[in-house]
Amino acid sequence: MANAARQATWKIYQDAWADITEVERKELLSRSLADNISFSSLTSEGQGLAEMIANIENFQKQFHGATFRTHKYYEHHDQLLAEWMMYDKNGAELLAGKSFARFDANENLVFLSGFWDA
Repeated sequence: MANAARQATWKIYQDAWADITEVERKELLSRSLADNISFSSLTSEGQGLAEMIANIENFQKQFHGATFRTHKYYEHHDQLLAEWMMYDKNGAELLAGKSFARFDANENLVFLSGFWDA
């Protein structure tokens, strides 16, 4: 059974990928990520909040207005696996993928890794 607070943390993090201001993005990420966040995907990797913000800003330059929605969420032992869909600014499906993440003791995300077909 999923922990409601952790599921909310995941949604806050995912909402930070939308076409929002840098101030809004930083606020959402500071509520959902650990300061020492480590992340990787097929196209990027990095550490820390500043690198994550830069990564998302770059994403929005490439896919302006794109958003993500989770369709399946699994959790156990401070870890999650989420199946999601990326949508363009008009709501059309662009890409299906999965993310694996770990939570720290404060229930913030401390590690993230995204997977999709290249």
